[in-house]
Amino acid sequence: MRTLVFIPAWNEEDSIEAVIEDVRTHIPGADILVIDDGSKDSTTTTSRAAGVAVATLPFNQGLGAALQTGYIYALRGGYDICAHLDADGQHPASEVARLIKVVETGRADLVLGSRYADPDTFETDDYRPTLSRKLGSDLFRFALTLATRQRFTDTTSGMRAANRTVMDLFGNRYSPDFAEIESLQQAAREGLRIEEVGVRMLPRAGGTTFLTPVKSAFFIFKSLLVILVGMFRPRTTPVSDLEHGEEL
Repeated sequence: MRTLVFIPAWNEEDSIEAVIEDVRTHIPGADILVIDDGSKDSTTTTSRAAGVAVATLPFNQGLGAALQTGYIYALRGGYDICAHLDADGQHPASEVARLIKVVETGRADLVLGSRYADPDTFETDDYRPTLSRKLGSDLFRFALTLATRQRFTDTTSGMRAANRTVMDLFGNRYSPDFAEIESLQQAAREGLRIEEVGVRMLPRAGGTTFLTPVKSAFFIFKSLLVILVGMFRPRTTPVSDLEHGEEL
């Protein structure tokens, strides 16, 4: 199966080269796409020097836009499977390879790497969230599980793998601000098969997070509103249907 691994990046010049090499080592058959979301540093230059395709957005549009770019690229490129991981070095490509294998078996349409599905497997060098982040994750997990009636343990995980059905869905509409959470709700409402796999995640290898305590609180508040609104949002018409003449 043709596989694309895409990496959304914003000012990740310190870590992007190592992430690319990690993907090459553990997912050798996959094509790689870096999506530079309007970085001010040398993320694009470094990625091109590493020999991978780069989609450079003209200005910073947020994670959702970067991820949707990846899904559209995978769909139009005829890939059977796509996966994405963060550019900061927190997501080992060896774990992403495990998610891809689940999609290859046909067991699920969308597979998430969860930090919390199997907490007994934590190792000493694994990423451990702060108390505030853990509480926020627990709140999202409760709200999304209630809204979709499907159990989730890590709703904000940026480590995922998907098939063409998911590419089709997310290529048509993807949240610009609450990409991870709203996309799960959207996929569940469409009846897609979603599975979580317990994975390891590492501390950030470079750069700094954009989330401050104030931004985190605002993100939690708005995310809960998004989940509430999403419960009443109509289903999405897939891109493939529109291409065959169906109108919204």
